[in-house]
Amino acid sequence: MKYGICTLALVPLRLEQAHRSEMVSQVLFGELFEILNEQPEWTYIRMLDTSYMGWIQNGQFTQLHQETMDGYLKGKPHLVGREGGLLYNASKQFSLCHGTKLYLTKRDKCSVAGMELDYQGSVNPFSRGMFQSEVVNLARSYQDAPYLWGGRSQWGIDCSGFSQLIYGCFDISLPRDAYQQAEIGMTVDFISEIKAGDLAFFDNADGRITHVGIMLDSDTIIHASAKVRVDRMDSEGIFNGELNRYSHKLRIIKRYHETGP
Repeated sequence: MKYGICTLALVPLRLEQAHRSEMVSQVLFGELFEILNEQPEWTYIRMLDTSYMGWIQNGQFTQLHQETMDGYLKGKPHLVGREGGLLYNASKQFSLCHGTKLYLTKRDKCSVAGMELDYQGSVNPFSRGMFQSEVVNLARSYQDAPYLWGGRSQWGIDCSGFSQLIYGCFDISLPRDAYQQAEIGMTVDFISEIKAGDLAFFDNADGRITHVGIMLDSDTIIHASAKVRVDRMDSEGIFNGELNRYSHKLRIIKRYHETGP
């Protein structure tokens, strides 16, 4: 079994082995994956954290032996905070986006793929127990970030990438796609029972779940649609005030966090 690690700040994961192919997701610096199929210019991979699969261009990652990967994972995990961060040494520099996971040794050093790098920047301060009190402010900090199909950063993000990123900051792991996220969690039966941070899912005419957003309260949602935006929501779905019509039809609401009484 072969493994790899992304050695650039943010790279596309594509449906097929071509630059013109659909970007299904992105791979962040330091993310690990299993190598499934090696071709001259592209490699087919499976992400270790989500099992998500796609093609990554050769030269955007480094292959790892099991021992090297195990050594990297012995560092203490940290998420890059909302303000971003920088990894650097005398010859290299990587600007990292919010949510990037780093395994740091003492004195904020990262040893990855033969590179010894120093980290300078913010560190995610949140824990699972802080979800209820902090999720709204964190989600709102993304307002007006541009929508990007397959995107996972403040420079471009899609609806499920947004929910996955925000939840990950509170040590809650979600699958990559909206329909996968809808398959887990606890169903919230009534609109009046919605709590901040619950996820609302929306389907298309064929009944397929195609959209997800984070509830700010029982009738307000933040979601990525053209941009990260805040809209009103009721039992019918999302009402877009700019368009003066419903833009998404509500399917189900799910809860993944412990909210207490």
